[in-house]
Amino acid sequence: MNSAPLIAACAITLAAGTGLAKYLRFRRQKRQLAERLAPFAPKENRLSALTTRFSFTIGETKTSSLEFIRQPIALMIAQAGTQTTIRSFLSTTALLFLAPLAAATAFQFDTLIALIGGCVLASLPTVYLKLKRAQLRQKFITQLPDAIDLMVSVLRTGHSIPQAVKTVSEELPAPLGWEFAQVLQRMNLGQPLSQALMYSCEKFASFELDLIRRAATIQAETGGSLAELLEKTNSTLRQRLKLVRQVSVLTAQSKLTATVVSLLPFVMAALLQYLSPGYLNPLFQSELGKLLLAGSLILMAIGAIMMRKMATVNV
Repeated sequence: MNSAPLIAACAITLAAGTGLAKYLRFRRQKRQLAERLAPFAPKENRLSALTTRFSFTIGETKTSSLEFIRQPIALMIAQAGTQTTIRSFLSTTALLFLAPLAAATAFQFDTLIALIGGCVLASLPTVYLKLKRAQLRQKFITQLPDAIDLMVSVLRTGHSIPQAVKTVSEELPAPLGWEFAQVLQRMNLGQPLSQALMYSCEKFASFELDLIRRAATIQAETGGSLAELLEKTNSTLRQRLKLVRQVSVLTAQSKLTATVVSLLPFVMAALLQYLSPGYLNPLFQSELGKLLLAGSLILMAIGAIMMRKMATVNV
């Protein structure tokens, strides 16, 4: 029984399902963000404007037929803070996927292994961008309380809001200093502070910065001291970040357990192969063994993702 087509079909179905799930998740986040910002924003599609702006920033021409693919990629590249383009990202992903298949054709080895290797390699650019995005976002959020304290100090000395934003952009390092320089540029073009911060809120997916934006919106509509309002909001922000750190410490053991359980089968397989060479050959040589091996890898990946989600607490 030749199970290679069945395994290939399962792998393609899994990849397609993963892509569809990510697309639906992006659509849900887009809808939730629009609903959350509706009371504080003009009646226009802010997220579409944002992703369009990101597309033009990285030098791409928008294509309506591929918009549902290009928008998430453009947003992810902007969130990662890299200088790559959508075309380069897609080209690299395609080359990494096709390289093992070309090698399998040239050197006559198992196509199934080449397909699995291609899927793994093709995911590397996305994994890299997501890691960069997480690092950049974490650094941005860590710098935010100090930036708000600096803005409060500048406002209390009698300076204007643009001057406070300019001081933050000059005194703090990237990514927050660079991002506030972009906020200042939008303000110089005529946007108020709350509207200028909206792009940054979506770019970094930062609930913390969104609190500051809401405070600025409330102050613009009702009046009062922006410095005092920002100081109280920043106190709430610091308490939230403290709670996030505490939750991270409490869930560290669960995350470590998930990592160990995910890596344990590979370590055990390597030890068995070292202690008893040829013991695992039936898994790699027989059709049933290959089918069981592919199924176990898929189930392990699903289990690792589920354990990671269970150990993650959203604050």
